[in-house]
Amino acid sequence: MATDMRNLLSARPITRCILVLVTIVFSGGSTALLFGTTALATTTSPVDAGDVVVVDASNPLKELDHGGSATKFTLRLPADASCPGDSENDQWRVQSFLVPATDDPGALHYGEIAPEGDGLWALYSLDTHAFVHILTLANSQPGLPGRIETLPAFSFVLFPPGTLPDGHYRLGIACTLFRATAKYWDTELILTTSPDDQPGQLVWRVAGANADAPRSSAGSSDGRWAVVGVGVLGVAALIFVLRLRADRRSRPLLKEHS
Repeated sequence: MATDMRNLLSARPITRCILVLVTIVFSGGSTALLFGTTALATTTSPVDAGDVVVVDASNPLKELDHGGSATKFTLRLPADASCPGDSENDQWRVQSFLVPATDDPGALHYGEIAPEGDGLWALYSLDTHAFVHILTLANSQPGLPGRIETLPAFSFVLFPPGTLPDGHYRLGIACTLFRATAKYWDTELILTTSPDDQPGQLVWRVAGANADAPRSSAGSSDGRWAVVGVGVLGVAALIFVLRLRADRRSRPLLKEHS
């Protein structure tokens, strides 16, 4: 080995470069390829691929804009949502995240059970498992988009009271290669402490959903009916006045004929 290194160092620059490349290819080709793939995944700008929609776990067509810690929900991805590659051939994985809204989901790296860092969480399915490092559906060959399986039902039951501070959060799904985020879908939730909620003592709502707005339009309906009622009374009064005038005009004619 020492003789080989001396030969490399004593060779002319061009020859030395060729020898180094040959050495890398034949002695560490697989490592170089793995490093190259990882570098590509971490240097490519992560893609914000759109929004997820919070929906009822038992009816994905029913959107949810609020809930409590025990509310069972899932996330609806866009119809064409997929990872750049699959798990079997290309090593892609599917992750979930719940992080403060000030954090960039595209910058997340994933540990064993959650994104790495304080105050960063994964979502937990009803079977109490963190939804991380999930396999895509397998393709017949490398390089094809990795299809994401139907997402499970989630809830906040496993978060003890006080674990999640009040505030705005980003919640979503990500595609990762060697734990680095390359693509993600998310939405914004507002979490609020609520002692009346059980067991987690928190409630949530989708940002943009007006929690103060009445959930019934009865008040506005009553107002519309009041306007209609006033209009009907006005028309009735006008008809009465016109008939009264008509009667007065016809009375002299009746006397004259009599």
